[in-house]
Amino acid sequence: MKARSALLALCALSACYPATQAPPINHPNPPGVPVPQGWPRNDEQPADEANAADMVLVGGRVFLADGASTVAQALAVRDGRVLAVGTDAEVRRHLGPATEVIDLRGRLVTPGFNDAHIHFGAGGRGLLQVELLGTTSLAEIERRVAAAAAQAQPGEWILGRGWDHTRLPASELGAGGWPTKEILDRAAPNNPVLLSRVDGHTSWANGAAMRIAGINRNTANPSGGEVVRDARGEATGILKETAEGLVSRHVPAPTRAQTRRGVLAALELAARTGVTSVQSDVSGMDMQIYKELRDADSLTVRVYGWHPLEMRTIEGLNALGVTAGFGDEWLRMGMLKGYTDGTLGSRTAAMLEPFSDQHTHGLPQYTQAQLDSLVTAADAAGLQVILHAIGDAANRQALDAFERAARANGARPRRHRIEHAQVLDQADIPRFRQLGVIASMQPTHATSDMRWVETRIGRERATEGAYVWRSLLDAGAVVIFGTDFPVEPMPPVEGIYSAVTRQSREEPGVPPGGWLPEQRLTRQEAIRLYTATPAYGEWQEEQKGTLQAGMLADLVVWDRDLLTIPEAEILQAAPAMTVVGGRIVFRR
Repeated sequence: MKARSALLALCALSACYPATQAPPINHPNPPGVPVPQGWPRNDEQPADEANAADMVLVGGRVFLADGASTVAQALAVRDGRVLAVGTDAEVRRHLGPATEVIDLRGRLVTPGFNDAHIHFGAGGRGLLQVELLGTTSLAEIERRVAAAAAQAQPGEWILGRGWDHTRLPASELGAGGWPTKEILDRAAPNNPVLLSRVDGHTSWANGAAMRIAGINRNTANPSGGEVVRDARGEATGILKETAEGLVSRHVPAPTRAQTRRGVLAALELAARTGVTSVQSDVSGMDMQIYKELRDADSLTVRVYGWHPLEMRTIEGLNALGVTAGFGDEWLRMGMLKGYTDGTLGSRTAAMLEPFSDQHTHGLPQYTQAQLDSLVTAADAAGLQVILHAIGDAANRQALDAFERAARANGARPRRHRIEHAQVLDQADIPRFRQLGVIASMQPTHATSDMRWVETRIGRERATEGAYVWRSLLDAGAVVIFGTDFPVEPMPPVEGIYSAVTRQSREEPGVPPGGWLPEQRLTRQEAIRLYTATPAYGEWQEEQKGTLQAGMLADLVVWDRDLLTIPEAEILQAAPAMTVVGGRIVFRR
């Protein structure tokens, strides 16, 4: 019955992807600024109709993000694509009577940013009542939950996210250094509460939620998960990895209205921060909403969605004829995601050697045989597999699965990926290039985690393999960047700053020179890893990711020059304008 339901859902989802491409967006843009001094008016010396641009951006610095790090002066757009790029004089030839002229006044233009790993609608989900990012005491968490309970109906679920036990005083924590259900019981005695940790891999439940789920001292740990217990054997309310599902399966699913509200909130944030493409988990409801927005010419982000790596999903997509990159320039699918382990913060990452501060190897989510079977089946079906892997053991397991799939299915183009690749054994770094596996990394994870990484895995392992994007690039691997929003903030400037400095975003300049500074990137490299290489990571490098002629006109005009401003000022940079498909979707 479950397989049939999944197939029906996939069949419904396929309606989101017609065989023909969506029509180009032809909405008029807001009026441009006055024509720069010395330029002809639009009604003087017009270009012939075939060469006339819809929009030209002049008098600035246009970073193409190509392999040569080319910087031009101006750019012309026609029918949603880059018509020409070059000097002001060269682009001037494309002025026509209706061309909108935008004077950059020296500002920098980059390609639109492509977030290669994001949970796009999750940050705006209408069900979440409690935001806990940045909280540093149990008293503050209790206050926020109590405030939500005061607004809730008795018995209504209270949901939240963002707490981080590594930011809480150790003296306030219970068994194993974790908070306990009693705090939430005081804050919400009449409501079930479930709060997701900042990494999304551990949840904190109160007594009411645990009673609904039937969790007690006799509840067994599910495979790949843990119910944390105190010295007496009683469940404390902390649920790791698959154990989260014991409670979360009882939480009401978001309504269509809540899902739509989350999508619209995420679209607005993306436009404000310069994100023009996302690679994200999607549900059937998400995709129907994206389709409706696309058909109404209201979609402002291009979406490549992933589904769970499950045999029934592989079979369902295969029956529909879906392979990697199926769809059009707005909505695409054919990517499947699996989880090989948990996170460093929760000590559930799968490690070759035990954690330095606790004798555990983490929580692997598959046996090697199970993972090999799934990856080989998906690969045979022409689907793109992306595997969450944090610890060095999980990354090795993922690489082994990709190698065995290629051996079983023979040579052909494939772009499988490891998501996060946070801790690598040195012997596995060259395997990314050898196997053609893409490293999909999130630079803000390094600057968020550096406070405690060496406590978890020791200085030696951190130095050799933690967040080693420079080592991977030097070994010839393809590296792509994203944010993991809402685990980390969506603005790409935070990732650029983290990749370039390896320093704290809360205390810019700390530590001096950066944490493990040998992994730092140049600004040009960091921007390319957020624009050009993510396009490769979704089979779209011939369509977007750079500002060369013929590419989709997805671009950002910045309020300051990301290539030249002081490093600390990168965090303050923001888009002055975001353009998707030649249409202005945000103007400050």
